[in-house]
Amino acid sequence: MLAVSPRLLRRAAACALAGVVACEPGAAPERRLPDPAEPLRPPDVRGPIPAGIKLADYVLDASLDADKHTVSGTARITWRNHTRAPVDSLVLHLYMNGFRAEDTAWMAEARGAHRGARQDKGEGKWGYIDVRAARLLAHGPAVDFKAPEQRDAAATPLALVEGADPSLGTLALPRPVGPDEAVTVELDFFTQLPRVFARTGYDGDFHMVGQWYPKLAVRHEGGWQAHVFTLHSEFYADFGDYEVHLDVPEDMVVGASGVLVEERPPEGGRKRLHYRADTVHDFAWAASPDFLEYDDMWRDVRIRQLIPRALAADAQRHLEAQVAALESMDARFGPYPWSTITIVHPPESAGGAQGMEYPTLYTTSDILRLPLPLRLLGIHELLTGEFTTIHEFGHQYFQGLLASDEATQPWLDEGINSFSNTLVLDDWFGGDATIARIGNQRVSTVDMIRVALGSSAELDAVDRPAEAYRDFTGTFGGTVYRKTAAVFHTLRALVGPEKFDRAFRVYCDTWRFRHPTGADLRAVLLRELGPKVRISETGPDGQPVDLDVADFLAQGLETTASVDFTVARIANRRAVGGGGWRRGQDGALALIEPEPEPAGEELADEASEGFALIVREGEFRLPVELEFEFKGGERERLWWDGQARYRVFTFPGRKLAGVAVDPDDKLLLEGERLDDHLRAPGSRKPDGISDPLARFSEAVDLALLGGLGL
Repeated sequence: MLAVSPRLLRRAAACALAGVVACEPGAAPERRLPDPAEPLRPPDVRGPIPAGIKLADYVLDASLDADKHTVSGTARITWRNHTRAPVDSLVLHLYMNGFRAEDTAWMAEARGAHRGARQDKGEGKWGYIDVRAARLLAHGPAVDFKAPEQRDAAATPLALVEGADPSLGTLALPRPVGPDEAVTVELDFFTQLPRVFARTGYDGDFHMVGQWYPKLAVRHEGGWQAHVFTLHSEFYADFGDYEVHLDVPEDMVVGASGVLVEERPPEGGRKRLHYRADTVHDFAWAASPDFLEYDDMWRDVRIRQLIPRALAADAQRHLEAQVAALESMDARFGPYPWSTITIVHPPESAGGAQGMEYPTLYTTSDILRLPLPLRLLGIHELLTGEFTTIHEFGHQYFQGLLASDEATQPWLDEGINSFSNTLVLDDWFGGDATIARIGNQRVSTVDMIRVALGSSAELDAVDRPAEAYRDFTGTFGGTVYRKTAAVFHTLRALVGPEKFDRAFRVYCDTWRFRHPTGADLRAVLLRELGPKVRISETGPDGQPVDLDVADFLAQGLETTASVDFTVARIANRRAVGGGGWRRGQDGALALIEPEPEPAGEELADEASEGFALIVREGEFRLPVELEFEFKGGERERLWWDGQARYRVFTFPGRKLAGVAVDPDDKLLLEGERLDDHLRAPGSRKPDGISDPLARFSEAVDLALLGGLGL
């Protein structure tokens, strides 16, 4: 029972009546720091950048009409052909056209909804990008076109042809671009932003401008990797340098990828801003006259938060989460290479813009504003704003730094990032990595993943293209995010955290500023961990138990097999004795009567035999640790390779009291654990209520956590 003073009760009641926000602390004074001088951290801090990775440089010059919610401008693109074959056309992503009409690939699948937000029904419903002119500026040796005022009088007009889905377009070139040659084109474009409900758009004076310009696809040896924009697909592009010039209303506070290198004095109610981003594969920006600015430093990295006044009280909690993410990921996965990170807090009315990543910039979500009475009851959570901040920053590594193809293998981005996020929480909070707490009941990072797996993760395999997931099945989140995280957490627990972490760091160091595939990740893990990892020197039959790493990854990523073990039966019985007809030394048979069982008494241990039946109900085959508890409290652990459908364990001369499957919770892939523990009959007095209540309580917990959308 809580002892709460009358004064505190009155304050709680006032909060409940007046609203939560009124009882929150007000906005702190703004904190502003100058932009870093360079977009990248110093070479001795960030580490080397591989030569030849910058294949697509951009000069963007654009103007925002904040009343009509349009962006018009030019995109000058220099592309280098690093393949062995000549290329006669350029393929462009026109992502904003995904919102152009009901029958685009994106809208046909989304049906006007995205992560709970719905498309506006009135004016501002649609968005599009219109490339109104294109021209060839240079062909051959690379030419520096960084200054937007430069023009080439001899420019050759080009024609852009939209694809069957308008999110793709093709520019035919007058002659092919040979290997190691470069081409520079310039496009005039006009972008109409939609009222935001999915990542990009506007809400009143707030503008989130993402995927707003014509953007080159990635050229592989086999051709252009150009993906139609679909509901679950995100983005894939080459690294390059960006020089971006923005013309915006004078009162706009702007946050953008990279660093601000120049701001011209306002003129005629407008201002021009010049941003530079180095070694990135995208550029996004946000603008609002209502942003407050809160800047801080982590080592030599500036952390900039742009946040509406109504949410400004939460800036400190987001900062702490951001610092925790930097501390953890910089140490685990290699140095964060850029000199700044910008966190954009969309207003509460623009929830569709929350939770999206771009190079050196991301949008976060609001922290759940719990009424004071609930906080007094010990309810606390990190599931909303703070976890979003950690998750979206994690994308600076997966997929900002290790730029995998999100459309082809989304798990390399979302799934590996989700795995890394739980490691951030573990590093931040240590052994008490609690994501939510109600009184003294807590939900750990492991619980967060396990309870969110659900049956949906058994419908689709992890390693599938984004377009293969249907929105109607609801499998994308459970499979790509949570099951991937569970696969790698389970592997890490089985082989040992230190060994796994060393191997994974090799992957991160090897593929920085590149485009790793799932095969690349598997190859590194197999090389660094070895094809088989010894789990136990002695199994049930005296043979060692090994984990086949390739087989584990194949099952986890390529199949829908589930991990599910159960303790099917435990019993104790009379051990086999010496009674019966036996041949003596003289060769004659003689009857030996068995010793009578004691009446009304339990058999002595030496006359007993305990046995347990462990069944692998799931199709996923992997080693599992078992803990056997014997009468008197003694415990013994054994590893079983889990290959057979079941295994009977017998213990002559010992009485079993209970059995536990996976006692250290290493198999995070196992979502159903209610049948992982069993007590032997007679090991305690059944009261007819404890077991049913315990199982009911656990089932309710799982249902509630599922309702939170974990």
